[in-house]
Amino acid sequence: MISFSRFLGKVAVAALVATTVAGTTVFAADKTPKQLTIGMIPGGDPKKETEQGVALARELQTRLQIPVTMYISKSYAGLVEAMKNKKVDFAFFSSSTYVFAEKQAQAKVLLKKVWQEPYYYSAIIVPANSKIKTVKDLKGKKVAFVDEQSSSGYLYPKVEIRKHGLEDKDLKIQFTGNHQASIKALESNEVDAAAVFSDDEKGKQGAWVKFADAKKKYRVIWMSQPIPNDPFCVRQDFYDEYPKVTHDMMFALIEILEQTADKNTYSEILGSRDLMPATSKQYDPVREMVKALNIELKP
Repeated sequence: MISFSRFLGKVAVAALVATTVAGTTVFAADKTPKQLTIGMIPGGDPKKETEQGVALARELQTRLQIPVTMYISKSYAGLVEAMKNKKVDFAFFSSSTYVFAEKQAQAKVLLKKVWQEPYYYSAIIVPANSKIKTVKDLKGKKVAFVDEQSSSGYLYPKVEIRKHGLEDKDLKIQFTGNHQASIKALESNEVDAAAVFSDDEKGKQGAWVKFADAKKKYRVIWMSQPIPNDPFCVRQDFYDEYPKVTHDMMFALIEILEQTADKNTYSEILGSRDLMPATSKQYDPVREMVKALNIELKP
């Protein structure tokens, strides 16, 4: 039985383009960069994601035999800017950030993460004993959001909030920077509600289950439609110059996740189940959301 990564490898290698110059076949695949830089932004537990990022870079360096470094951005916009300025060759984006990166930094999607499913969800949660029952009840309340470019931590909830006749000015908004911080803000009563991710539709794998004190109980007042999982991307000009290295990177990531005995080793970055090939078209629903909100990526 051929593993998925070996099969994908054969297909990708066969697809590498050769050009003929004066009767000599030249493969772009033969070129190797001096080093590789992968960009990321901690969206959950910053300390754990940074530690996993450094460990992953070491393992990739061993497999690829090319120096690999991790670029840790402080914001979604900063990560797009880093790719635009060629400070990073590859990046782990959120689904909405990828839509901006595609336009502004020529990001090409390669893979998407899988936790429970190929999709994830956005949820608005409140303490179990809260008097808030519906999204409309959020008017005048303190609400924790992750970042203005976070799909599940702001943009999708914003669409829903608008459907109920509310705008940002009708809420007391607090941007926390990551999902764990949003949960902690809710846990410490700094806010009345929080918009965070859930890896499943029923909320059994929500951010509040992952990051909150087990003694604390929360209630979901809204759950989104499925959102395409976060993609792993490459800068288009890097791909054009180093197609073989790009495909080697893809296969290495897939195989690392397949071969690692403890699936939690890199789960903060790679997901806990699979890495799947992704296409730009799969993110059309995200583009529609961005268009509906008429939003721009702010530096």
